[in-house]
Parts: sequence; C-alpha cells; structure tokens
Amino acid sequence: MSESVSCAAIVAVRNETLHIRRSIRAFVESGIDVVIIDHASTDGTLEICKEYLGNGILSIEHLEWRGVFDLSEQLDLKARIISELPHEWVIHSDADEWLQSPVEGESLLEGITRIDGLGYNAVNFEEFVFLPDPDENDIFVDYEKKLLCYYYFAPQQKRLMRAWKKNCGLSNIAAAGHKLGGNGLYLAPQAFILRHYIALSQAYALKKYLGREYSDRDLKKGWHDNRIKILAEDLKLPRAVGLKKLSSWETVDFDRSDPRHNHYWEW
Repeated sequence: MSESVSCAAIVAVRNETLHIRRSIRAFVESGIDVVIIDHASTDGTLEICKEYLGNGILSIEHLEWRGVFDLSEQLDLKARIISELPHEWVIHSDADEWLQSPVEGESLLEGITRIDGLGYNAVNFEEFVFLPDPDENDIFVDYEKKLLCYYYFAPQQKRLMRAWKKNCGLSNIAAAGHKLGGNGLYLAPQAFILRHYIALSQAYALKKYLGREYSDRDLKKGWHDNRIKILAEDLKLPRAVGLKKLSSWETVDFDRSDPRHNHYWEW
C-alpha cells in the first residue's frame, strides 16, 4: 500500500465525558491527528483531552460559551484551524460519532489514503444511529460494543461529506457542516460509515435535547429545525422492533434497507 496521507480531525466538544475517550482513541489508533475545540466544558471533558495532548491531540482550542449552541461559530473556528493545518486531509466530526471505512479490516486513514490514490478529494459518510434499550438506565463505558440496534438515517443522499482534501477549495460552512461546496469537488463514489450514538439512555436523551437553545444566526439559516420543538414525550426511546441489529459490534456490514427520513423523535 502507498504511504498514508496526513490527516487531522477537528472535534468540537462541550461536556462530552461519556464520548471523548472513545472519539479520540478511534482517530489516534487509525493514525489520524486530532484538534479539539472545547466549548467551555464543565464536566471534566477538557481534563480528559489534556491527557492526550502531545499524544494524539495536536492542540486544544477554546470557544466561549454564550448560553446557546452556535454551530455557525464552531464552523468558522474549524475553518480557521483547517487553514493553518499542514495536513493533506481533514475531517469534521462530533464526539458522539465514530467514522469508519466500509472495508472490513481497513482503518479510516487507510480508507482515506486509498480514496486519495484513486484521485478523489472528498468522502461521504452514511449515518447509522444507534439506540439503547429504553429500559436500560446504565451507560456502559464500552457502549460501542454493547449497542447493536440501529436505524439507517438517510433523509438525503450524499449528505455527510465529512472528510476532504484540504487544498481543493472546499468548504462545509454554508451547509451546516454537512455537504461540501466548491467547484473542485470530486466525491468518492463509495460512502464510508458514520456510527452516531445520539442517545445512550432515556435520561441522556432528555438531558441532551430538552431546553437546548440555538443561536439566532443558526436559526435564521434554517438549521436545527428537527430539534427546536422537541418535547419530553417525543424523546421516548423506541423498542428494538423496527430497528436493525448488527451481528457483532465489529462488523461493517450494515443493512441499508428501509432508510429513515426522520430521527426517532419524529416517528
């Protein structure tokens, strides 16, 4: 195999102690560097990130918390960080996501290197949302090995272009971090995998989404429409009936039949 491309993932976090170690390790073990944007965490997330500083994490940037979730501000800061990185490829990711190659036994970096060798400059990811049993209140440290039930979330095709070659004039700012814009886009035909651990328990879902406020700038752009009016009863986790189930946590063999066009709270 050809020499690996250089790649860095930029991850914005706020109070993500349940996810951050897994998120960092997944990138670092693949050979991908990490830049953290800490959004004024108060739960120990920043302290965990500091453990990896110089050992996988290149730097920790800081973003002031103004009382509302401001994706626009995050994306602007990510763009500035990306412009200063020396890496060939970059990744936009959140702490509750796990990005993977769709090829069994191939690391994320190996997959990106393969795509780069084929001449493409961007990778799309298909989203698979994992949910716990609604009666399970415990959150396991190794939840990625325990949670096997999921749904394929595909409201649109080619909607999560999360990895791209840096010096190709591409940007994800206009599309809320989802799609890339730019005249030079050459998207790989093979989609990669994004495992999304959107809720780790019923209590987790309520804490995460109820009462969350969004910046006026985001709302004027029409972002977060499927989250701004969530009620407690909407967040009741569904039973496994109707969900897909992996044969093992390590497999990349996902069922793409019956794609969902809405998240579970809108079913």
